Amino acid sequence: MTAPMVAAAGAIEIVTHGWDVARACGEHHPIPALMAEELLDLAYLFVTDMDRPHRFAAPRTLPPHASAQDHLLAYLGRDPNWPTAL
Repeated sequence: MTAPMVAAAGAIEIVTHGWDVARACGEHHPIPALMAEELLDLAYLFVTDMDRPHRFAAPRTLPPHASAQDHLLAYLGRDPNWPTAL
């Protein structure tokens, strides 16, 4: 892998796990729209059916008008509506 590819994969990991941790802690910190759009394009390149179900859950279906953040999270197998901690 080239350095830019490693950086792109790392960005996907950091942003999505940051979202996971925030939600688990009861916080709502949205992923900025432009960042989510760029990471979604990269996620399509990096995450394939061979990564499922071992590294990522199956992608979730969303309406086309959902936000870029929600599409990114859903593609990575997360529920964008995952409730915050009680």
